[in-house]
Amino acid sequence: MKRVGIAIAWLVIVAATGCTRSGEVLHPADGGGPVVLQLTDVRLSAGFSHACTVAAGRLSCWGDEGDGRLGVAAADAGTGQPPVTVAGGPWVAPAVGSVHSCALASDGSVWCWGGNANGQLGSGDRTSRPEPRQVALPAKAVDVRTAFEFTCAVLADASAWCWGYNWEGQLGLGDVHPGEDHLEPIQLGSTRDWTFVAPGQGHGCGIRSPGRLYCWGRNTESQLGQGTTEPPQMRAPVQVGADADWVTVGCSQSTTCARKRNGTLWCWGAQASGALATGDGAPRPLPAQVPTYSDWSEVTVGTFHTCGLRPGGEIWCAGRNTEGQIGAPDFVDALPNMMRADPTNGWIEVRAGRFFTCARKADDSVWCMGQNTARQLAVDPTTLDRSATMVRIPAP
Repeated sequence: MKRVGIAIAWLVIVAATGCTRSGEVLHPADGGGPVVLQLTDVRLSAGFSHACTVAAGRLSCWGDEGDGRLGVAAADAGTGQPPVTVAGGPWVAPAVGSVHSCALASDGSVWCWGGNANGQLGSGDRTSRPEPRQVALPAKAVDVRTAFEFTCAVLADASAWCWGYNWEGQLGLGDVHPGEDHLEPIQLGSTRDWTFVAPGQGHGCGIRSPGRLYCWGRNTESQLGQGTTEPPQMRAPVQVGADADWVTVGCSQSTTCARKRNGTLWCWGAQASGALATGDGAPRPLPAQVPTYSDWSEVTVGTFHTCGLRPGGEIWCAGRNTEGQIGAPDFVDALPNMMRADPTNGWIEVRAGRFFTCARKADDSVWCMGQNTARQLAVDPTTLDRSATMVRIPAP
């Protein structure tokens, strides 16, 4: 793979495509005001059974190596190997899904690899690949996210593009080609005011400037935040409430959580194992505030658990703990209130995988807990699940 320029060069490219150094993008053709975009600060991503992290432009992945999702040929990534280094870069941010992975390079290009049965690699076919291949996008990207077999990117012109699985309207295309996978990127809507897009399993959500929240796709558990009277699928983005102060959102199998500018955290959808963190077992068809605290700086959702960061770099989690993913001792399960997941401070990023959780410190060290059957914790020689204690992931 051809290597790209350093991160500083990407900042120059962003400016040339419409971003000022403060991240302001003008769109006079849309008739609106400036859209504030920032280059993603994600350096860690956790999926169903593998994870990836970026440090100093170097990308490493570990866990389940099936379908080439670790970014190296299967012969180079045997079971039980420590994290492996993905060729190419310099890299800026990883995006890990169920059976595939993607990453943003420092020049704004997006690359994907791994399983491709539903076109989630954006390569125009359904061929799985163990090594990164560039996705053809019309502009440089500032963020890329993926989850269950579909992927979305926000570009420097504030447009959003998605590709892959579309059986339940995950790509937000409305009735255009309903249920048809898209093997190449296709634009989400027609506006250029997206600041954030988050794929889930059967649904996705995103934020449009100045902070309006939209969701689309599967709605069988009210995960789109529209109440109980809406249909089980909504194939085009629908606004969640009328507020315009949302800053980030996360989607999982049947749960959605989002954070507002004032630091409050809100969740809705299914209450499996207490993943909504609202203190009881009742589902929420509309956004419900997570009680007690209103100083959240980050939120991340796994299949049945939710985690967030609070001041001092504290990790708090709620939901399923059968595999130890929220840090409760003795694998106590189904905790509906946010609890301190790790006794230490100083965490700057936390990511919930399917049944495990990983976090990063300022020194770029990565630590994980929870399920380890596919070596999600990269612990050798055991594959035992871990709870109450984070395990440090070794450098490749």
